Amino acid sequence: MRPPFPPAGGAAVDFSAVLLDLDGTITDSAPAIVASFSATFADLGIAVPDHATLMGFVGPPLADTFAHYAGLTGPEGARAAALYRSHYRELMHRAPVYEGMPELVRSLHDAGVPLALATSKRESLARQIIERAGLGPCFTAVAGAADDDRGGAKATVIARALTLLSAAGAGTGRTVHVGDRRYDVDGARQAGVECIGALWGYGDATELAGARWLAADVPELASLLGTEI
Repeated sequence: MRPPFPPAGGAAVDFSAVLLDLDGTITDSAPAIVASFSATFADLGIAVPDHATLMGFVGPPLADTFAHYAGLTGPEGARAAALYRSHYRELMHRAPVYEGMPELVRSLHDAGVPLALATSKRESLARQIIERAGLGPCFTAVAGAADDDRGGAKATVIARALTLLSAAGAGTGRTVHVGDRRYDVDGARQAGVECIGALWGYGDATELAGARWLAADVPELASLLGTEI
C-alpha cells in the first residue's frame, strides 16, 4: 500500500489535501462551453439565450441546466445532453489552462500534497483534458460525473474525491476545495470541507462570499496553499 502523504506545510492553514475544480479554475473553458450550448439550442430549435444567461451554465451539472432552463428531462434531456457533447468534444481542447496553474499543480505535487480534481463534468472528459494539459500524473484522484451524467452534483463529486484520496493513503482531515462558482462553495460546505474562491474564474466576490478565503489570482492561491510558483 502507498505510504501516507505528508501534510501540506507553510500555508495559512495546513491542508492535508487539495481539491481543484476544472472549468473556470484550471481551464478557461467558458468560450467552448458557451459555444456548445448555443449550437445545441439552435439544433433543438430553442431560442439561444443571451451571453449572460449562457455564462450561468458554466459550472452546474449538464442535466440540471437543460431541465431548469428549457424543461428538458428524460429522453429529451438525454438528447440535448448528447447534442451538447458532440459540439463540446470538438471544442474542449481549445480551452487554455490559466496562467500559473500548471506551475501551481506541479509545485503542490512535488511537495507531496495530495491533489484531486473535483468537477461536475463527465469524469472521462475531465481526465482527457488534464492529460492533454500534461497535468494528469499530478492528480492522485479524479472525481466527476459518470458517463450517464449521474453523480455530477458538486457535493457528490467532492465526497467521491475524498473517498478516492483516502483509498490512496492520503489524509483528508483538513481538505480544501478550490472553485469559482457558488456551486463550489455550496458543495464544499455540504461535503464538510473548506473552500477557496477563485476570483479569476466566472464567479465574483459576491457569488463566492461563502468561501472561507478568496484568491484574486493563481499566485495568491499558491500563497494560501503554502507553495510558490
